[in-house]
Amino acid sequence: MKCSHHPNNEIVGYCCVCGELGCEECISEHEGQLYCRKHYRPIQRQLEEERKHEAQRKKLVRQRLVVRYKDGRVQHGVCFALNPKDSGFHLDLVDDNFAPMGESEAVRFSDVKAVFFVKSFDGKFDKNLRYRDWTPEGNDLVVEFDDSEVIRGRTLHRYSADDPRFFLIPDDPKSNNISMLVERSALANVFTPEEYKSRLAEKREARKKHKEESTQLSQEESLGDFYFETRNYDAAIVQYRLAADKTPHSGRIRRKLLTTKYNVGVQHIKRREYREALDCMEEVLSADPRNQHALKKVAQLRRIIEKGERARTEGKTTG
Repeated sequence: MKCSHHPNNEIVGYCCVCGELGCEECISEHEGQLYCRKHYRPIQRQLEEERKHEAQRKKLVRQRLVVRYKDGRVQHGVCFALNPKDSGFHLDLVDDNFAPMGESEAVRFSDVKAVFFVKSFDGKFDKNLRYRDWTPEGNDLVVEFDDSEVIRGRTLHRYSADDPRFFLIPDDPKSNNISMLVERSALANVFTPEEYKSRLAEKREARKKHKEESTQLSQEESLGDFYFETRNYDAAIVQYRLAADKTPHSGRIRRKLLTTKYNVGVQHIKRREYREALDCMEEVLSADPRNQHALKKVAQLRRIIEKGERARTEGKTTG
């Protein structure tokens, strides 16, 4: 029997939907069923969409990430996408040889110092390969982390001090770091290049003064330094105060006293003696109101204490 649409072709079957007869040009097969052109079109469109999606998925390059945490931990892994507006992301871990482990871990931004997008996990990248390009359109910044690491770069977008995190493109194009997502809560300071240059000049001047002042140390100050180095901070404070009585205008001894008092506060925090720690930090601030480290600790300690008081109040109410 000949096809009504193609007289020279023999009929090979009929549509399973409408029963229309057709030749090889009219009839298409899908999953063991025959369809006419009309009823095959939606199936064909769906297949084409699936092919496009698969082709697009294959083009996606899994981002190599080095996640550095505030507590010093480092993790290596990959992911398809990372949204800085989310609370975190999932990292597919790799082992010490950078091979997939088949394990995924949820990473919270609040625990992170920064997420580095890298060319290779070990820093030995192929210089002849073309890696993902980021086009920064924001501001030149110098970021200083709480652990004192300093990185200079340009923000991906216009910088806003209200953003909880932001992308920074390092200045050095030869670096293994393609970009980095900086967690603001892990930062001590954010500077413009001019501000950072001025800060370095201040530090050089301070070191110069310190060198001049340190030519002669009193017995009390030397003993205070010994106690400080052995982390006997209470004894160090006693000696530094005796040294300050002898040289009341010494900026060096004043700084040593404040640093020692700050460290006493940190010891209280480690022992969960939060009120005692708060007293220490507030004493530091009374002498140095712009001390960023003490300001941050005071804010954290007040939140912890208020939370504990609320919990006790709620417990009494419940009881």
